[in-house]
Amino acid sequence: MSNHLSKPWSIYDQHSDHFFQTYNKIYFSSVHRPFIKFLPKQAAVRVLDIGCGSGRDARALAKRGYTVTAVDPSTEMLRLAEARDVEKRIIWKRDALPQLLSLGNTSFSFILLSAVWMHIHPQQRDSSIKRISELLDDDGHLAITLRIGNQDKNRMIYTVTLEELLTLSSKYDLHPIYIGRSTKDSFNRSEISWKKVVLKKSKKP
Repeated sequence: MSNHLSKPWSIYDQHSDHFFQTYNKIYFSSVHRPFIKFLPKQAAVRVLDIGCGSGRDARALAKRGYTVTAVDPSTEMLRLAEARDVEKRIIWKRDALPQLLSLGNTSFSFILLSAVWMHIHPQQRDSSIKRISELLDDDGHLAITLRIGNQDKNRMIYTVTLEELLTLSSKYDLHPIYIGRSTKDSFNRSEISWKKVVLKKSKKP
């Protein structure tokens, strides 16, 4: 693996048990309720969870009948997540934006990017959105959560804005069909809020 997978994610390897237990305390249907209506109507279509972390969301998507690929740069988080996948319904891969080389030319009907965008260095966001667009089927949906809060250099967290996301995504045929209001942090961190966005891949807005 290239170096882009190592240093920024080392904290998740070092404290994988803590993060795994913490993230699994919250249910997919609760934290991602606004996204549910944008999930594919057909079962067995391919969906992708980028930055799958504990695997909570990937498991929830697999239970809905989708063919799920889950990627994460943290070796230890992947190990724990895959161990929880007792029915072996998910394809697990160690990889990261902006390249996602392991996915090749595979395409997906739905892509989830939950609590990931703030980890992408601002200089890599354009290439990351471009790659995501390449992986998304025409008329497919990208569901993304934006962390609104201060930077955290220890966890490689950078400032994000809705305006930046929309500007970049419009270059690659990704157009907003849902922009939620800012909501409180699920772990009650007063300095952090979240905004949910769904983008549709289409030649026309």
